[in-house]
Amino acid sequence: MAEPLTESVSPWLPEQDRIRLATLGKLIEELNEASSRAARCIIQGLDETDPDTGRTNRAELEREISDVLACIEMASIELHVEPDPQRQDGKVDHFQRWHELIDEAGK
Repeated sequence: MAEPLTESVSPWLPEQDRIRLATLGKLIEELNEASSRAARCIIQGLDETDPDTGRTNRAELEREISDVLACIEMASIELHVEPDPQRQDGKVDHFQRWHELIDEAGK
């Protein structure tokens, strides 16, 4: 016989607010478009030309990053969430150190 669960259980109710849903949905969409473009840059090369648009993958990545940043700004406004500047600065420092390690490993 199975033992009864002793964990507390609480209902999770999906978001119902239309603006929040739209904001979150658009954020997900834009993040996915940026990730798709980043993948294409890896596969085809950052400076290769997209045959559909005639623009380089770099230019397309810049466009997608701009869309993501705009969406993040709207999410901050609509969802009342603010990026943590200390965390951002810490991540930038971390990524810079990581890139230095990658560069050193390749020598």
